[in-house]
Amino acid sequence: MWVKPDEVLMAGGFWDTEVANTYFLLQQRKGSGSAASRGLAGLLVGTLDSVFDTKPPPFRILHQTPSSEIYYIIAVSLKKEEIDENWAWLERNLMSILATFDKDEDVSDFVRCKIESLVANSIVTDPHNTPDPDSDTFKAISFKFKKLFNMPEGEKLVNYYSCSYWHNRLPRQGWLYLSVNYLCFYSFLLGKETRVIVRWRDVTLLDCTNALIFPDSIRVSTRDHEHYFSMLLRKKETYELMEQLANMAMKQLINDEEFSEDKELLTKVSKKVPKKPSFLKRDLDARAHSDMYRSKFRLPLSEKLDGSTTCSLWAPYRKAYISGTLYVSLSYICFDSKISNLVSIVCPLRDVQSVERVDSVKGNTMVKHALFICTTQTNCSNTFLFIDVGDRDFVINKLSEMLGKSIPTKNTLPENMVLGNTRFDSRSNSVCDDKSEDISLSSLSLGSTSDNNGSVVTENSEAEPTTLPLRALYSGLDDVEEEELEQRKETLWERHWGEYGRGVSMYRTVETLRLVLDGLPDTVRREVWLIFSGAINEQATNPGYYEQAVVAGLKRGGPANDEIERDLHRSLPEHPAFQSETGISALRRVLCAYAWRNPAIGYCQAMNIVASVLLVYCNEEESFWLLAALSERLLPDYYNTRVVGALVDQGVLEDLIQDHMPGLHSKLSDLGIISLISLSWFLTLFLSVMPFEAAVHVVDCFFYDGARVVFMVALAILDVNKDTLENCDDEGEAMMVLADYLGSITTPKCRYGKRKSSISEDKQSDSPEATVNIIDIIEAAYTGFGFVTNVAIERLRVKHRLRVVQTLEDTVMRNTLRTVGADCILSEEDLKELVIYVRGEQILGGEDKEVRQRNNSGNPLTQEGYALGYETFRQLFLAVSPWGQGDRADSIVTSTFNMLDVDGTHVLSFRSVAWLFGVLCSGDFARKLRLFYYLHLAFPPSLDEVDKPPKVEENAAEVEEEAAVEAEEYFDFLDEDYGKGKVDLDVPDDKDSHVAATSPKKEYCDGLTGLATIHNRDYRLYEQRFLPTMSQEQFINMWRTVYSFFAMETSQDIFTSLSRVGTLLLQIGEVGRRVREVASKSNSESASTSVEQHSDDSSPPLKTTLDLEDLEDSACVSGETSTNTDRKFTQAPVENTGALMDDLDDISKGSDEVDKDNLESRSEEDTDAGRQELSKGSSDSGNGGITCGLQQTSISQPSVQEWSISFEQFLANVANEEKLVVFFERSVKLSSEVQKLRKRHAVNTSAGGSVASTPS
Repeated sequence: MWVKPDEVLMAGGFWDTEVANTYFLLQQRKGSGSAASRGLAGLLVGTLDSVFDTKPPPFRILHQTPSSEIYYIIAVSLKKEEIDENWAWLERNLMSILATFDKDEDVSDFVRCKIESLVANSIVTDPHNTPDPDSDTFKAISFKFKKLFNMPEGEKLVNYYSCSYWHNRLPRQGWLYLSVNYLCFYSFLLGKETRVIVRWRDVTLLDCTNALIFPDSIRVSTRDHEHYFSMLLRKKETYELMEQLANMAMKQLINDEEFSEDKELLTKVSKKVPKKPSFLKRDLDARAHSDMYRSKFRLPLSEKLDGSTTCSLWAPYRKAYISGTLYVSLSYICFDSKISNLVSIVCPLRDVQSVERVDSVKGNTMVKHALFICTTQTNCSNTFLFIDVGDRDFVINKLSEMLGKSIPTKNTLPENMVLGNTRFDSRSNSVCDDKSEDISLSSLSLGSTSDNNGSVVTENSEAEPTTLPLRALYSGLDDVEEEELEQRKETLWERHWGEYGRGVSMYRTVETLRLVLDGLPDTVRREVWLIFSGAINEQATNPGYYEQAVVAGLKRGGPANDEIERDLHRSLPEHPAFQSETGISALRRVLCAYAWRNPAIGYCQAMNIVASVLLVYCNEEESFWLLAALSERLLPDYYNTRVVGALVDQGVLEDLIQDHMPGLHSKLSDLGIISLISLSWFLTLFLSVMPFEAAVHVVDCFFYDGARVVFMVALAILDVNKDTLENCDDEGEAMMVLADYLGSITTPKCRYGKRKSSISEDKQSDSPEATVNIIDIIEAAYTGFGFVTNVAIERLRVKHRLRVVQTLEDTVMRNTLRTVGADCILSEEDLKELVIYVRGEQILGGEDKEVRQRNNSGNPLTQEGYALGYETFRQLFLAVSPWGQGDRADSIVTSTFNMLDVDGTHVLSFRSVAWLFGVLCSGDFARKLRLFYYLHLAFPPSLDEVDKPPKVEENAAEVEEEAAVEAEEYFDFLDEDYGKGKVDLDVPDDKDSHVAATSPKKEYCDGLTGLATIHNRDYRLYEQRFLPTMSQEQFINMWRTVYSFFAMETSQDIFTSLSRVGTLLLQIGEVGRRVREVASKSNSESASTSVEQHSDDSSPPLKTTLDLEDLEDSACVSGETSTNTDRKFTQAPVENTGALMDDLDDISKGSDEVDKDNLESRSEEDTDAGRQELSKGSSDSGNGGITCGLQQTSISQPSVQEWSISFEQFLANVANEEKLVVFFERSVKLSSEVQKLRKRHAVNTSAGGSVASTPS
């Protein structure tokens, strides 16, 4: 491309001049050519460029004048073709003009002005003024990355780093490239190239090491290799980016989702944001910050962090300022103190009334750059004052923009919940310039609320059960002491709300945590759960959603609803609410509504226990949103079909036990019980192993403090029982110890008894059991294991997610190989390569992924997940199948795809594909021919453009209808003849059964067959049932396909064999037609004679035998045709297979002319009688497999004038030609062919994990 002219002092050095003239030089960088042409100088230059990252474009054009030693660079290019075009333009347009100048200075001025104008004209103006996301330098590096590793065009580079790669215990200095799907390394040192390619989805371990051999390195492990990268200048940044990309790949495997860039970042206005090397790096950093932001403040998954700045918050309860960070997003303003857990705020913009600048505050002249936020709440947390706000004006403009986008939601609080005096005034969304004199610190103090502000509305007995918690429908506390304890706790919460505010926007302080740890009163529990879990935000922004979800969920039905029905009566059976239809119905509605909301999860067996406890303390809608928050945000991937999240946290717990209780970890590992205890503890939050009234205290802390609570409580329980567990002899004894301890946990107000496990139920003991207060366990958890943070948990989750997902992938692969292997004839090695290739193509996404997701082809971590769309199947078929060659290959692919698509979903199961390639890659000659014959009979490939007769478009509908009717008759014939004891193949009688199915891509379904919906049958039936005869048109179509297989052949023998077999089969069909015609004539004459004899006894005798003269005449006609055809085919040029097929058409037309002449010589009565079908066939002729007999069924038996051949005739004649037998008997090693396919597609289809190559 043209560049602005810039001076170059030296034209040589690292450059070789390829072409030169009087004023210009075209040069190539040394070391950028092929390895053979580099030489020593090229090797040195290439090494320097690789090590020091100079990376100049390999081609350039310089301008010079004879009298000057200064050169100007005017064009550079990464491609030889582009630089050649620039050179040709210079010679064509400038050389003749430059020759007219007298002075060299004028030449240089003209060239520089001309090139600058070309550069200016080449800049394309963007009408939308969209900024360019990447710099020219990064684009050049991205291009080099794709070229070095043969990456697909859609692969996006994120960043690159200089590092050393340890190969054979020697470091190789080079460059590490990190893209969305791959980790790549390239090094070039003195002619030695090192390339490493690792797909993120194949990574099993990613960590930092500091071993003696590999000091201060990052280790990347796959199933087959371990790679070490060291000498990184920005090791922390590199490792975090690698961790993020690997985690994204694992989530793609779990959820079958595809990465997409956030284009909104292109137009986002930012300030004081560090410059990122690429737009994608900026996008990933923004995602990481948003994930942290949502996790810290429990916000919806759709919330994106817009920015953050430092500031100080006025804390009215302390009469002091607290420094921290202010966060702003589309719907929320949040604050978090620098000192952990000191104070935090979540303020929804839906509650914000105004945002104001404050330059001074009465009583404090030191306040500067202040920001005052007023909300619509009239309680004590209705105003917030932030001072020392960095870039305050920019923040105010952002908030004004966000307020303009947000929509205030009226009555956003849950029904029957009063959080202070709520004022529903219209919001001004205003930004005031100054409110200096109207604000004082005393006015910002939290006043006392009115008497009824903190009260909870007493549930009305006449209210509908769906609006009340289930606990309100049953008797309350009977013990006076317990009732007094509850009242004291309620009083404490009332005072806390009076001091720190109430609702979503309350000040969340250490005092709040202390109250939660002491236990929540029942009247407060649902409010605290909703606020601190963030469920209240989703409920407030989605009014009426739950009612719609209930209706849709109950109406939909399906497997999830059936599983829910089975588990309803096993959910918290000790509570009286679930011993009646009231609680059962409420639980059914909540679970069915959520199954409809999230079909990817649907229903998991542990959800019923959690939902039943939620219903005890919350109404149905609140329980629904709490369940959604739990499943989607707080415990991600816990409740899918493979409980991946729980398995990941099981590994996290094992790491924590090993770090802090190594002796116990060794004992539990030997007993193998860590996996047994952790799943039941985590999936139900201890609700299934403790009395639920005790376990609900764990749930209180979980909703307030996040997932770390579960790990801390688990560690505390194991620590208390450490000595006993270490002395256990087997896993049964250890499980008994834990079950007894968990069963003894209680709370002073426990009214529904202890939860007995299946292990401890049989244990009989007359002595009273000791009890443990759950409050003491929680206190021990926070005291002994409070160092466990949510950030540390998430870091460990990333590590174990790699291992768990890869283990599940391997398990699914083994199960697939075991179940599918029994139905096909492929070896285990071939099946494994096929599975790896299919899964690799699915991860890359594309059109196949859209079709599979549209048809819900299965969970990605199950066998049903290995489904193929058309594009993947086409690539595989053309590369592996012996039939994937020739000009009709695409038509064969489409027909085969239709045959295997038995459900009409345009997605093939892996089982069917494995079966198909088992047949195609085997050496079973007869089986292949049978499949080939059946394919052209039931799913005939469409004719190519050169083969189509004229005006085919006008008759397309008629042809399609004909083909569909023929196909239906064919399948009806199979049903009639073999219906008893066989698979039911009935075709629906409704009129829509003949309508072709709508495909995501119309070309996927053959328009000539109309079989997309009507066949809907097992594709292997052709092996079990008799195949009907084939018409002449179908045979011509099939033989064209055979000819296309040998289009590139140069041997005359193969075409001789093709002509011989084709001619003979045409003759066989013609002779059979004549035999049937003669037989039909004889039967007609016999019938006529019988009638005449009945009326006249003097009639001649009945003719009961075939006329041998007619047969001899037919044979003579066929013999002449055979002689002429053999001569024509053997003399045909080899390279023109189309001419051969034209001759074949002529033969068929010739047969039709003979038919016409013979028919005209017969009487009209004989012709009508000849159209009648015979009830019995004749015996076979022994000459060349010619069959004179007819099948006994109407569909297989051709009419009198119909030309036809049978499969047996086709098989016998092909078997007589050695060349054809060799082709159809040729076996294919599927595993090697798939590996070659991956190499041809390079990394785009690489499924072998990692590749490290060092060419010599």
